[in-house]
Amino acid sequence: MTGIIDYARTELRPFSELPFNEIDALIIATLIYEDVANICPTLMLDEQQQSGSFATRIRTFEPKHPLIWLKGLWHPAMESISLKEANQELHRSIDTSEDDKPHEAQMVSVIDPRLTHTLFEEAGNNPRFTGIQLGAVVEHVNRGEQTQFAAATFQLPDGRNRRNPTHKGTMVLSFRGTDDSLIGWKEDFNMAFQYPVPAQRAASAYLDTVARLWDGPIVLVGHSKGGNLAIYAAMNADAKVQNRIRHIYSLDGPGFPSEIVTSPAYRRIQPKVTKIVPSSSIVGMIFETPEPCRVVSSDSDGIMQHSAFTWLVDGDQFVTEPDLSSSSQLFNEELNHWVGALTPEQRERAVDALFTVLHSNGATTFSEVMSNFPASIPSMLGAFVGLTPEDRRHLAEAVPILIKAATAKHKTDSANAKAAADADEPNGTPATEQKNEPNDKPTDV
Repeated sequence: MTGIIDYARTELRPFSELPFNEIDALIIATLIYEDVANICPTLMLDEQQQSGSFATRIRTFEPKHPLIWLKGLWHPAMESISLKEANQELHRSIDTSEDDKPHEAQMVSVIDPRLTHTLFEEAGNNPRFTGIQLGAVVEHVNRGEQTQFAAATFQLPDGRNRRNPTHKGTMVLSFRGTDDSLIGWKEDFNMAFQYPVPAQRAASAYLDTVARLWDGPIVLVGHSKGGNLAIYAAMNADAKVQNRIRHIYSLDGPGFPSEIVTSPAYRRIQPKVTKIVPSSSIVGMIFETPEPCRVVSSDSDGIMQHSAFTWLVDGDQFVTEPDLSSSSQLFNEELNHWVGALTPEQRERAVDALFTVLHSNGATTFSEVMSNFPASIPSMLGAFVGLTPEDRRHLAEAVPILIKAATAKHKTDSANAKAAADADEPNGTPATEQKNEPNDKPTDV
């Protein structure tokens, strides 16, 4: 059993032979964590991209190639670079990192950024992935709006044009999950009382813009918060765009309030959704998920199972497990019970109180909180004491739930191992699915 880095290194079959699958979805959902905004063509959500402007395309008339110009006038090609070119720009040396262009992966600090660099390098050198075109990159962080959003489009070389296989090929829109900024984490917590959050609206605008500018089938992917954004964008797209969407992958992404998952808009796109979670899922168990979840094995414990690099792969499939761990199910029950017992106003105050404590030493990123944690304890205690008695009580109720889930150990006995093996059908297709039923107590937002 291996992981996604080994798959990106060794799976050489082209997409014509091995079609885009859930492991490819996790890889592309992880590649968006690289610092691609500084090397790839970008896209503005509040106005048409210049290359997409009809007037601009008219001014690019080429008298030597009028037919090519006329075709591009009505169907502009996406400005992009290949994954191979992006890799060469980010990682100039294949053998050493000494002359790499300085850049940082936009990962939570507990995840080693070198894993993201390595994954990008392996994909950028693998003929299965090198022909993928990367463009339409958007990055947006706004402290005032309390929003963190990033997305990019990966065009697969599966089109019918042999000379330009990405022409009208599948467009995989990848939405980045939460990065290291406390703004991003705050926005995630805001989902407990606010719907939609700014990142969800941005995801909807991104899908609308990309679909309007370029043709081709669409697949939406996202890890963590990105999975939630992918689903939100799909269910708020117009009917023509929804018809172009082939699949939606939510990879350990949080769910939605009960009134959303039972809405007609959600039900329309639900058959296209595949949700995949690790056995000790925490993030993916927040809120409700009516569709069945595919449960995958991880080589880590607790909150670290959220990292895509811990998910186990066997050939071109994930290693699956028969059920969610008891700790994951308990976390889902306890957290949703706690949230359901509070009014939306109380949830907002509890979230604000939590981040008042986290910001107490001036930290703006999760890594700063972790690296300065011992020295920050006095300021955090001072901030906690300064809260109202009600806010202190709500935090005191929530923190043990989070800590217990984050530190849970994954236990696998022989019975579970046998059940996992039996869950695979003879042809090797994973058959494990866990349905996260809506809770008895509805969650208001």
